[in-house]
Amino acid sequence: MAPSAAAHHRSHSLLLLQKLLNLRDKASPLTLILDTLEQSAQPVLNEFMTRAKISKTKIIFISLSTHKKPPLANVFIRGRHKTLQQLAAEIIPHVTPSPSSPNQKNLLLITPLHPLLSHPHLLPTFLQSIIPPSTSCLLVYHLDIPLLLSPSPSYSPTPLQILTHLSTSILTLSSLPQTLASKAAADKSLPSPTFGLNSGREGVLVGLHHPPSPSQSSQKDGVVITMELRRKSGRVVQEKFVLFPSSSSSEPQIKSVGALMLLSDHPAFSTVGNDEQEEDMEATFNLGLTEKQRRDREGVVLPYFDAQTEVGGGEGGRILYDMGREDDFDEEEDEI
Repeated sequence: MAPSAAAHHRSHSLLLLQKLLNLRDKASPLTLILDTLEQSAQPVLNEFMTRAKISKTKIIFISLSTHKKPPLANVFIRGRHKTLQQLAAEIIPHVTPSPSSPNQKNLLLITPLHPLLSHPHLLPTFLQSIIPPSTSCLLVYHLDIPLLLSPSPSYSPTPLQILTHLSTSILTLSSLPQTLASKAAADKSLPSPTFGLNSGREGVLVGLHHPPSPSQSSQKDGVVITMELRRKSGRVVQEKFVLFPSSSSSEPQIKSVGALMLLSDHPAFSTVGNDEQEEDMEATFNLGLTEKQRRDREGVVLPYFDAQTEVGGGEGGRILYDMGREDDFDEEEDEI
């Protein structure tokens, strides 16, 4: 039996994200990850690095905020207080293929980007110099952190616009609990709740929480990923997924990949089975017809049925009416 259109769409969408996470077939040389204080990009970065480690891809981590090397990174570069030229000079030797391993694949992660965006017009040249054909690059951009930009003409594009234009894929992250809360409010025709800085409560990040127990981490740690993948043909593929990060094993260097599913397949969003539930609902009345009622309905002759079937000779719309004994015959109306 051939798969349905919905099943084919589901499999195709999941395959595209799997190829992107596994860095297969140069799915995306430059991926922009947009996160917020409410949903950090760390679970997605861990997923990329875990899959890269499994495929023996060299992981080069450029940090502009922390001085701690991630356990899965092969190379760690501190980029704070460095210019783009200095940072590029330090990165290029690690991404340049060597004679001993000419086919070595590299994963380059830069997080966060804000310290490098003071001169956005230099970004294209910088990115082009550090991303050879064998390297895939991940850029993390915090949407809710303001930028201090140098004076520039009013018509100059913003750093986010430049990054969006250069990227071959964009992953916008949001919290699964917040997405479910918004869906529940929409189902009840209630205003969508606000979280984080949008809540307007100074000094409080509403909705920012950590699971109290590991048993709840499967739902609370879910990350909603809105993928925008730009194909070579120019076509844009958009889809929403949920990533459930895997729990760390006893050895920090060995991890399993997380679980992926379409957001539409999540129990709170899925519509599969709703029709069956509606049929099973008990009610005090039944809108359906029995077989006898159906036969009786088919045998009913509609009013003026003869006038509808005998139309012809220019008499379309003629109504046949048989007067009864109680009818009052009016000659004037008959003449009209």
